[in-house]
Amino acid sequence: MRGDIKIVAVIQARMGSTRLPGKVLKDMLGKPMLWHLVTRVRKASSIDDVVIATTVNREDDGLEEFATNNHLGIYRGSENDIVDRMFRAGRKYGADIVVRVWGDCPLIDPELIDKVVSQFIKGSYDYADNFHPATYPQGMNFEVYSFKSLERIWNEADDSFDREFPSEYVHAHRDSFKTFFDKNDRDFSNIHLTVDYVEDLHLVTEIFKRLYSDKKVFHLGEILDLLEKDPALLKTNQGLARNIEFARSRRLREERG
Repeated sequence: MRGDIKIVAVIQARMGSTRLPGKVLKDMLGKPMLWHLVTRVRKASSIDDVVIATTVNREDDGLEEFATNNHLGIYRGSENDIVDRMFRAGRKYGADIVVRVWGDCPLIDPELIDKVVSQFIKGSYDYADNFHPATYPQGMNFEVYSFKSLERIWNEADDSFDREFPSEYVHAHRDSFKTFFDKNDRDFSNIHLTVDYVEDLHLVTEIFKRLYSDKKVFHLGEILDLLEKDPALLKTNQGLARNIEFARSRRLREERG
């Protein structure tokens, strides 16, 4: 099915979070949080290479060291021009398809990645994601770009909004991109499994404590079963003021008109 297509997961990560500085390298069961994310992404059979895309800021030197120590690709570029960072990372590592993953999503499910990538290839799509509309828990979100479509955005997008939120450029020009959007059977978008605050870190760490094994990857269904059996876990990070990328991009798009 794949032929000679190379699929590269580009993990967007930096240390400069205002709400939880250094979160991507916070300890989680004796390993950096980013290690768990990388390990889960590598379990996706569709992924050929994993690259950390970070900034040239000195505070992100530790991410380059992490990448080197864990035999990962590394690209360092603009902090705010996400299109440029993803494009150059994909080009550096010879990607035909780029799977964009956020560094604060350590529970990302490799089965979801494989599912969407498989459909993406079969349909010869330009772009896909699983949060338009949002139905999966926040923290399971990712995007898939053909490298040609990413290059097109890199060439055409000319304002800071589109450079920071490339998926919004696709949505603004959907008549000329072939797209699809994966939806879950039930809406779990009210569940926050991203790590934005220390409370999120506590919740995600507790999930790992209960489900993690170095012999077998656990999946979204097991996470949801755990949260259903012990709903008190969700109180860990309820009531926090959220300003994640997906909500912010939609708000900015509405303001832009």
